[in-house]
Amino acid sequence: MKGEEKQYKGVRGWLLLLCINLTILDPFAMLFNLVSITHLTKPNFDTSPPLLHLVLIGGTCSLALMVFSVYAGISLWKVLPNAISTVKKYFFAVFFYSLFSTLLPSLVGLPEKAQADFAANTALNSLITALYVAAWFVYLNRSRRVKTTYESAKTAK
Repeated sequence: MKGEEKQYKGVRGWLLLLCINLTILDPFAMLFNLVSITHLTKPNFDTSPPLLHLVLIGGTCSLALMVFSVYAGISLWKVLPNAISTVKKYFFAVFFYSLFSTLLPSLVGLPEKAQADFAANTALNSLITALYVAAWFVYLNRSRRVKTTYESAKTAK
């Protein structure tokens, strides 16, 4: 058992990829998306205040998720005792934000044509997000490396 424990202990393989995703890739992708959307929609802010509200609310949520992502990734990377719980909470937040974002255009009062334009793109993004979250969630629940690494972290602290 000790040899198996040593073999699966530590932040390597898929677990390392998850750490890199959470601390670097996901926040960068969210920031890139936020900057791109803001740049593309900025010329219409004067004529469409609901569009400005949509970008402000979505941007604020994205910034909060970026910070949460980095925090969750660092917790995982440093093998902190509650890291798995933190990452799962982050994934729940991402999933629920993706659902909320499908309702956001109508909540801010965008015209129906604009809502329809956003709906198709947002629904696809929500589906991709749900699959991404589900895959990592399954990994966190079934991985021997995760179990071995973070169980020893709980007993060591």
